[in-house]
Amino acid sequence: MKCRRSYALACGIALTCIPFLIVRAQMGTPAAGQSGAGHDQGPEVFRANVNLVVVDVVVTDNGSAVHGLKAGDFEVLEDGRPQTVSTFEEHRATDSLKVANAPDVPAHTYSNAPIYSVPSAVNVLLLDALNTPLSDQLYVRRRMIRYLRSVPPGTRIAVFTLGSRLRIVEGFTGDSSVIEKALSEGAGRPEKSPIMDPIFDQQMQLIAWLSDSAGANAQAVAAMNQFAADTKSYEADARIDITIQAMEELARYLTTVPGRKNLLWFTGSVPITINPDASQTDPTSQMRDYGARVSNLAQLLALARVAVYPIDARGLLNVPSTDAGNNEINPGILTETVNGRPVATTLPTTSEVVEQSNTLFLQENFAEHSLMDQLATGTGGKAFYNTNGVGHALEEAMENGANYYTLGYAPDNRNYKGAFRKIEIRLKEGQGTLQYRRGYYGDDPAQAGKLMPGRLSPLIAAMQHGVLPQSQVLFQVRVLPASDPGVKDEKISAQPAGALAASLKPPLSRFVADYTIDPRGFEFRTLPDGRQHREIELTQVAYDAGGLRLNFTDGGFGIDTAPIEESGSDWTGKQSIHMHQEIDLPAGKVFLRVGVHDLLSGRIGTLEIPLKVTQP
Repeated sequence: MKCRRSYALACGIALTCIPFLIVRAQMGTPAAGQSGAGHDQGPEVFRANVNLVVVDVVVTDNGSAVHGLKAGDFEVLEDGRPQTVSTFEEHRATDSLKVANAPDVPAHTYSNAPIYSVPSAVNVLLLDALNTPLSDQLYVRRRMIRYLRSVPPGTRIAVFTLGSRLRIVEGFTGDSSVIEKALSEGAGRPEKSPIMDPIFDQQMQLIAWLSDSAGANAQAVAAMNQFAADTKSYEADARIDITIQAMEELARYLTTVPGRKNLLWFTGSVPITINPDASQTDPTSQMRDYGARVSNLAQLLALARVAVYPIDARGLLNVPSTDAGNNEINPGILTETVNGRPVATTLPTTSEVVEQSNTLFLQENFAEHSLMDQLATGTGGKAFYNTNGVGHALEEAMENGANYYTLGYAPDNRNYKGAFRKIEIRLKEGQGTLQYRRGYYGDDPAQAGKLMPGRLSPLIAAMQHGVLPQSQVLFQVRVLPASDPGVKDEKISAQPAGALAASLKPPLSRFVADYTIDPRGFEFRTLPDGRQHREIELTQVAYDAGGLRLNFTDGGFGIDTAPIEESGSDWTGKQSIHMHQEIDLPAGKVFLRVGVHDLLSGRIGTLEIPLKVTQP
């Protein structure tokens, strides 16, 4: 028998090769038990081919989306040279419409039948604790929760947090109440930055300035300035390193999600910029050692079609001089002993201190907002700052990112040397404000795949925690603990269930998944006796609350049946295919992702089920 590569092998885990099962089953009866082997179609080869450049363009007029434009209405230039638009699509926020009611299923049974059509774009909320003061995070969450109660049904949103590392809080869902709950408890709650301390930074700058103004020893002032600079440099380097790594991870994750992704990044300060346009002056010196990584990040965001919308979590900022506590006072006198003799030094007045604080504040504020603008412009998004309207910013960003045009062109410049190529898009007639990514790196197409080493196969990509469910294959699945009376008549395996079961800390709970699968739409081969042969793969992957994989099972099955009627809407009766799978899970909050894969056509159906696993 020919051995099929399993989900486990594709994930880099060595398992014993088990033959592919051929099951001869009648419709409506269990086809087979659990198996340790399965199959995938082999790794999908990903090519970031610069021969076709895809750009999403948002067109607005006085803040409202402009619809109905055609390919001929746009003029595209690369490095000033006109390009021919070869592919064109318009996307609207109304693309996400309700197509069906939720199916009526029994208790503990879940369905992947779609309720809403695929939206034109999905939204990712990134709550940045690394670069945002704690008090501002609290403010953002309160305003965000208030806004989410009015989000149109079917709007797909996922929530991530950034602290010492990137964490997924809630995967893509169209239920805003789930997002609201995620923001109110557990990993979605505010946390103190593990690195940033803006109060300390400001105090160190002021102490150094005061020491200099007070006529302190020049060597002492220089030492204080050096200490402040070293501390700030270390902090900046650490924040940049963690932020770029997190953005790279997020971009790779979002490549598994089709279409445009709007990244709504709530942050106090963005430490990176991806736009290398020499005509724009970078007000910071923080990019000195990150050129190559920033270049890769820009390409990853472009490949994943991510538009970044930085939103200043600090709201409307006021200069220190507006603080009522800063009242004019008389200058103080500092008496020091120099060479055994008392020397009196006049200290700066409060107004002088506040003026210096204002200067430092305005310099840093300008730099931070400039980086936000450059990051948004470089990816086709929009920056929001100097506003307390977090809900309005959310609404505008989601509306802005859901109405857009997708243009594709083949550049005539085939000189692949990695240089940054500027993109310029105009409307030939009429007025409008255009948002789009302003360029890309012209790397050799043969080398572009290095950005995505070990590109995931379609099945493994679909089984990642939190990604959108797929409905190419329809099914219902009942999930219950093996101890539940509802499964008392089923034969439960005595062997460990799952490839990683032996590595889990006991005690473990056995869970049983019973599938009812719609056979219509499956590819099949007609056998000499007239029966139909189908090949199905069942996959389960369990994740903990932080998105780390706990356990998985994977099985491939061949099923021979009598011919199936393709007509009719009720497929859950005699025509359905019934299958059984088991998995061992540790106690705690677990997300069980289940998938059904048609091996002959490549079609996939997936669903993610939140479970609260108790100790047996």
